[in-house]
Amino acid sequence: MTFNKSFISSVFGGLLLLLPSVSAFLPAQHIRHQPHLSCVTQHSMTIAWTSTDSAETKILWRPLVGKWKEAVIPGKRLAHSYVLEGLLPSTSYQYRVVAGNDTTEQYAFMTAVKQNEPFSFAAYGDTRSNRDAHVSVLRAMKEKNPKLIVNTGDLVAKSANELWDDYFEDICSKTGVGQNIPVYSSPGNHEKGAMYFENVLMPHNNPANSPAYYSFDYGNVHFISLNSEIPYDSLSEQYQWLLNDLRSEATKKAAFKIAFWHRPPYSSSIHGSDLNTRSVLCPVLEAHGVDIVFNGHDHVYERTKAVNGTTYVVTGGGGAPLYDFKTENEWTAYKEKNYHFCLLNVEGKRLKMLMIRPDGEVRDSLIIVKP
Repeated sequence: MTFNKSFISSVFGGLLLLLPSVSAFLPAQHIRHQPHLSCVTQHSMTIAWTSTDSAETKILWRPLVGKWKEAVIPGKRLAHSYVLEGLLPSTSYQYRVVAGNDTTEQYAFMTAVKQNEPFSFAAYGDTRSNRDAHVSVLRAMKEKNPKLIVNTGDLVAKSANELWDDYFEDICSKTGVGQNIPVYSSPGNHEKGAMYFENVLMPHNNPANSPAYYSFDYGNVHFISLNSEIPYDSLSEQYQWLLNDLRSEATKKAAFKIAFWHRPPYSSSIHGSDLNTRSVLCPVLEAHGVDIVFNGHDHVYERTKAVNGTTYVVTGGGGAPLYDFKTENEWTAYKEKNYHFCLLNVEGKRLKMLMIRPDGEVRDSLIIVKP
């Protein structure tokens, strides 16, 4: 199973890699976007990268102890992806990409954890415009070793190849996050058009076989990624898919349910609350026991008190210019104008969320414990 688009990452706590000497690697001049990870399961990992020319490329991988396996990527194209299959759950693997006579460094990832196995993940958004700020957030995030990352949209300021080059340089070359940690995202209002889907690899599990909105399971958490930039009214395909997904057995058996999209139903900042998403999406999510909804769009951090059992978090401090707050609302539990990310630790039926600034300071926390 192969794709023609790109996006990738996956990290694991405290793992030390046995890497060959630097002299064993040639400069990867045939590689434009470094390998990056997405769509991780207990038995597979999707790896994508972009070449500067049509030189033959291949991928090599192995468990930390074992023989290398190799797959040649067929066809002469610039955007590549490959799904490594037949992997073991909660297991670390090494890999590298070869393009022409060049080879990347040796990277590593870990497959999805087993059911009820503890893990952590990160959530953030609005990573556009200020690259230094984005890199500082990524470096602080990497220190926490999340197993996956969700991005609430506006990865770039607009659909332009040079901005996507900058994005992948930041998450890959400058920080090493993308090569090791799987990243999932939802489209923002700055990424309209096909270029977004040409640069990210997301699951395709809706009736349209599209990555525009999707869901996936990791450990004992069910994740739902919605798209606030296309129709989501009660007659839309997206809404009907959401209803079916919420009623599915995978959703019902998950200890926690997490949703994310771009425009926030609750916000005290410049854009304010998106009342359309609040009136259409929130009631069905609350009725089906979704625990946390992550949004972006406003470049701040804001957490609500529980609304019918659901907590709404604006996490738009990933790199875009920060906004001021303009209103005071009784549903606000905590808010702050600062760059940040959210780290969520999941252990059995206990979830702890921390809001962390690039300097490592924890500024807000939330604990949810299920019966």
